[in-house]
Amino acid sequence: MNLLSIAQKNIRKNFSFYSLYLVSVSFVFMVFFSFISFAMNEVIMERISTDGRVEMMSKAVAILIMGFVLFYMSYANTFFMKRRMKELGIYSLLGYRKSTMTRLLSFENFFICISALGIGIFFGAFLHKLIVIGIVHLLDLQIDASKIPLINLNAVYVASVFVFVVLFVLFLSNWKFLKKSSLLTLVRLGKKVEQQIKVKIWLAVLGVILLILGYVTALDITRGKDSFWVTVGFGPMAMITLISVVVGTIFFIHSFIPYAILKLKKKKDYFYQETNIITIPKFIYRIRSNAKALIILTLLSAATLSILGSAILSIYYPYAGLSRVIPAAIEFHIKSANQVDKVIDIVKKTVGVKNIDYKKTSLIQVTSSTDNLPFEYSAKEQHSFDLMSKSDYMNLIQLQGKKVSIKNISGNDCTLVKYTYDKKNIDIGKVYSLNLANHKTINVNVVETTLINPIGFANSMGTLIISDELYAKTSKLKLHTNEIMSVFGKNMRNNKEVYEQLAPMFKNNNNFVSSYQKQYEYISANSVSLLLITFATAIFFIATGSILYFHSISGITNDKREFYILKKMGYKNKEIKKIISKQILLFFSIPYLLGVIHSIFALECFVALIPNLLGKSSTFILPILASIGIFTIIYVIYYIVTKYSCYRIILNNKE
Repeated sequence: MNLLSIAQKNIRKNFSFYSLYLVSVSFVFMVFFSFISFAMNEVIMERISTDGRVEMMSKAVAILIMGFVLFYMSYANTFFMKRRMKELGIYSLLGYRKSTMTRLLSFENFFICISALGIGIFFGAFLHKLIVIGIVHLLDLQIDASKIPLINLNAVYVASVFVFVVLFVLFLSNWKFLKKSSLLTLVRLGKKVEQQIKVKIWLAVLGVILLILGYVTALDITRGKDSFWVTVGFGPMAMITLISVVVGTIFFIHSFIPYAILKLKKKKDYFYQETNIITIPKFIYRIRSNAKALIILTLLSAATLSILGSAILSIYYPYAGLSRVIPAAIEFHIKSANQVDKVIDIVKKTVGVKNIDYKKTSLIQVTSSTDNLPFEYSAKEQHSFDLMSKSDYMNLIQLQGKKVSIKNISGNDCTLVKYTYDKKNIDIGKVYSLNLANHKTINVNVVETTLINPIGFANSMGTLIISDELYAKTSKLKLHTNEIMSVFGKNMRNNKEVYEQLAPMFKNNNNFVSSYQKQYEYISANSVSLLLITFATAIFFIATGSILYFHSISGITNDKREFYILKKMGYKNKEIKKIISKQILLFFSIPYLLGVIHSIFALECFVALIPNLLGKSSTFILPILASIGIFTIIYVIYYIVTKYSCYRIILNNKE
């Protein structure tokens, strides 16, 4: 029998074991192929990238994905090599040379990778087609998606070349491993007894201290200007946080968890239960060999969750903040009464008379000679405050469909409209001296701040809401006034037709803003970035779950004899299932829980770097929960598949 026949027979014989490996590799290749097809789709790239940024991101993500696929394939290959040491030892006893066994393993890898590539290309082509249709619809590209071929031949070529590179790397890995292995090693490798580790208490304590230090330094960034991230420097604090968390994770998994389990073991009421007496010693004995995998998976899970969460946050949060950036559907500086009539006439003809509301607002522009003025004062090209009457403010807020109550402003009191949230409210109580006509000044007292702005930031920053009486007096001084037209209406914020008809009237006018235009620009600029990151994180999640699966299957397979003895001792299938579930849950829960906790603190750091336009809002929480939810769903699926695979291995054991 030649090597090809032996390789085919081995795969058929162990297909149930190879099946998830084939599925996971096929899924990885599917995502990889759809990504390559998207990156090499010249029709799409020409429409969505004008400055080359998308192409650069695609290349960077492609390198990242290729590197990780190589790592995952190498890891999975090593796992299967160790599973088959006894079989390879028998081949060696039968006279097979190591070079022959290397070729045999290479043939098996060839069959699996080529099959996975074929499956990946088939389903990846449809996934790419769905992505193209989604992008065309989302960005309203004038492209006939049906004319884009289902399979990109250039992408097939790149994917095929990459698979052969993977096969070559696996060949070198197998050759190196077998070269270092003796006949005795091959026969006895699967029978190594894992020694109980000696737990060093000081390392366990150090691990907890380092993790707490990392979390505390991460949260310190939320103190703003008073934090060490500002006083010491962002770079040094980021390095301290990263090192503390990474080293703390290593010691926590390697020393603290075994120490905690040993303490549990001493609690006789807990330990001497029919399942705990099996699972606890088993975990203690195996923590040494599994620690490296758990550490890698924990850090990988944390990094992947942080990347996905930050990507969703950086896109979703500013999008949610568009209602503040542009509170009206259409907004512009009024140049003439004729201009206003034309705009209103166009809007009425487009959406109907009943579906439109509009308001003209006069903003009095004044300067101030006070020290320590707020950020909003100097944010504009011409440093100044914009004065608005309280009645105008309340009317605009009502047209926006919002409910807000501000303090009873009287005399020289005022409310300052803030750009970002200030939890310390440092502006309240300040007195600003406003410069009026003929060298006169007036002092206004800030009694309240608000994040609900009446006019978009393109047309007004540093808005002071003053009483109607004070506004009437100030307006008589003939100070510089900007008149702003705000247009509202049912379904107006997403109305493409209105924008396209008005845009020619306001060419090169930065004061003309449209909520539809901003939404479209924002989605166009960021949707592709999110898509590219999603490609990478999908592969990371699948690889993480598959590695956990392979480790669990390997451990259960090595324990087949022990479970057979438990059956003979009177353990029923229900009790054995409970033992298996606990073993797997313990292995899955460590990287999951630590990864989620690490990512939450990492995302807290990231959130602190984003300008807070929405104040105390759940908007920050939703993207974080979304990323954790996706991760949890994938984890639960892998846990269920792993659990039932282990049930099948043990309960069908007829030793």
